[in-house]
Amino acid sequence: MDFKKELLRYLKYWPLFLICLLLSIGAAYFYLESVSPSYETAALINIDKKKEKDAQIVTTINLQKEKEDGLEEEKALITSNNFLAKIVSDLTLNINYYEKGYLQNKVVLDNPLLVKAVGSNDSLPQKQYDVQIVAEGFKVKDIATEKSFLLQGHNTTRVVAGLPFTIELTPKAKSQPDFYFDKEYVVTVEPTETAVKNLKGTLGIESFESPSNNLALSYRGTNPELSTKILKKLISDLDKTIIINKEKNYTKTLAFLNERIAIFAREKDSIQRVKESYLRDNNIYVLEDFIATKTVEKSTTSAAASLNQREIALTRSALRDVQRASGNTALGTDYNLQAPAINNQLVSYNASLLESEILLQRAQKNNPAYLALAARLRVQKQAIISSLNDYLSYLSQTNAANNVEKNTAAAQARSIPTKDKDLGNINKNLALKEETYLSLLQKKEETLLNGAILESNLSVLDSPQTNYGDTYPKRKVFILGAILFGFILAFGITYVRLMMDSKIHSEEDLPREISEVPFLGTMPKINVSEKLDNSATSRSVIAEATRTLFSNITYLLPAKAQKSGNVVLFCSSVQGEGKSFSAFHNAITISNLNKKVLLIGADLRNPQLHDYFGVTKDVPGLTNFLANRNEDWKQNIIKGTNFSENLDVLLSGEIPPNPTQLLTNSTFEILLEEAKQNYDFIIIDSAPVQLVSDTLNFSSLADVTVYIARADFTEKKSLVQLSNFIKKGQLKNVGLVINGMRRNMGYGYDYAYTYKEENVKKSWWKKS
Repeated sequence: MDFKKELLRYLKYWPLFLICLLLSIGAAYFYLESVSPSYETAALINIDKKKEKDAQIVTTINLQKEKEDGLEEEKALITSNNFLAKIVSDLTLNINYYEKGYLQNKVVLDNPLLVKAVGSNDSLPQKQYDVQIVAEGFKVKDIATEKSFLLQGHNTTRVVAGLPFTIELTPKAKSQPDFYFDKEYVVTVEPTETAVKNLKGTLGIESFESPSNNLALSYRGTNPELSTKILKKLISDLDKTIIINKEKNYTKTLAFLNERIAIFAREKDSIQRVKESYLRDNNIYVLEDFIATKTVEKSTTSAAASLNQREIALTRSALRDVQRASGNTALGTDYNLQAPAINNQLVSYNASLLESEILLQRAQKNNPAYLALAARLRVQKQAIISSLNDYLSYLSQTNAANNVEKNTAAAQARSIPTKDKDLGNINKNLALKEETYLSLLQKKEETLLNGAILESNLSVLDSPQTNYGDTYPKRKVFILGAILFGFILAFGITYVRLMMDSKIHSEEDLPREISEVPFLGTMPKINVSEKLDNSATSRSVIAEATRTLFSNITYLLPAKAQKSGNVVLFCSSVQGEGKSFSAFHNAITISNLNKKVLLIGADLRNPQLHDYFGVTKDVPGLTNFLANRNEDWKQNIIKGTNFSENLDVLLSGEIPPNPTQLLTNSTFEILLEEAKQNYDFIIIDSAPVQLVSDTLNFSSLADVTVYIARADFTEKKSLVQLSNFIKKGQLKNVGLVINGMRRNMGYGYDYAYTYKEENVKKSWWKKS
């Protein structure tokens, strides 16, 4: 993109830019002078949340969750309708005073009026009243209904039917009421609900991440004094509300603590009774002693059972041995039974057996003494067997009792972990209740101490102050914005105009469809009152342009052995694009180059060339020859023109009723062939190709076709049609020329349509 060219396109509309800028700046200045500037009043407060934590119930018992350090609750309180409604009511913010202005009413800083609502502020309607102070009192007009009232006197508070308020002068205004005579004021009244919404919309609240307990308050209004009052009132009411809320929290907390202390006391006593019952039912006095006793019992019973089992085994072995022993075999005495009587019986039996053996050595077996002793041995042996059976029966009974004691002791020993766990749970629950109970008692004491010295945790870091440098609207920014808006508006209008412009103005505007068509040059726009100088030595605009154009046309001429007799056809899309003008001046330029030129007027429907030579349309010309082939066309040529000796002209002649038929016969081709023998160039001025088909019927006879478009006149779509003519072969070897160009071309001449002998001084924006 050529930015310089784009800039020049827009700079052509500089008057529009100037008008838009002046209008925007004027409107902005008028607006700034008509409206009241608004100022921002700001304050900074600190709310210490740590003081609130000291009065909270401990979190370990989950009675109340610890609050975060943020100030969301305070922000919600400040923006609540009830809180703001009190400020509106105390400062009477639902009644506002203005000085009447043209564009917008201005806030009255020195207000002489004192308006009081009749009844509740909530019942006020949303209306505006014009108030004028006169000598008789007050003239009041309802703007909506245009109903007027006259209130007599300046000190009256009399209620007037139809007015929702009473009005009087302030004490300052009463001292000099004539100062305010004939001044017009506007009083607006609105219900509290509306005033609260307006206050909420202009109130700013901002918290900080660090430190998180600071809160910035701001209020933007047109009356700095009132803005300061609003912020001071807000801070004061917030401080009071914090103390009131603390008192409520103190009362609720104390009641809550008393209730929980009573509950935990009952629960603690209940758990204590459960513990006592559990110890009593399980015969536990001290858990450690109980564990030691049951462990010893288990060991003792297990040892006794094992010992008894061993005694049973020894007794059974002894009984088996005794029963198997023969009459002359000694019995064993090494069983170590825990029954001394049986052990003695075994020893006595063995002694008797020994005695019998000794006796048998001295006497025979039938000896009475030996027989008596043998009988006694049998009796002793039977007694031993009986004693062993009895002792075995006793041991079995003892074994059963030992097993019962063993199992009982083992069961009691296994129950020790369960009893320890149960008793541990009871102790833990009891300890928790006792800990909570003590914590509640401690918290109650702390709450009582805090309640004795309740104070707000709000402190003012920066008192409300108005920044008079921060106004709205900002004059400099507003003026710069107006300048920018004016520029954008003009740019937008120009852009839309250029986008909607369907005409060509320069070579850059040519459609892409004809990008392959050679561009031969431009023809300047000539003032009709200007004398045209196109002589051989002329340095005029038209002379230089046509010379350049002819030079470019020669490059399109087809190569041929004989360079004379070149036919150049000038045509255009529609009427008025300057094809006759271009053909005429190019014919003069070529003839001034020592070339023999014949200029033919082939536009039989609307001929224009006769005007350049000062003759009428009925002068014989081309139509006479085309209508009558026997007529010599050379007799109709105009020779010796004032423009050049080498230029001959064959005008179109009278307008025929059938121009198409005349141009399609071979007569015109014959004329051209004859003319080629006598002329170097034959210039044909033809009819518009998009209006009639006359030119297309003989366009094939031309060596070069010069298609004329006119700047600021020719439609782009007309040139698109040229592409179709070329594709169909209806026009050949075509070159494009733009006529009527409006641009300074430099080089000692000006395409702004006047020739200047002196050097042209370029404007600064056109310098390259």
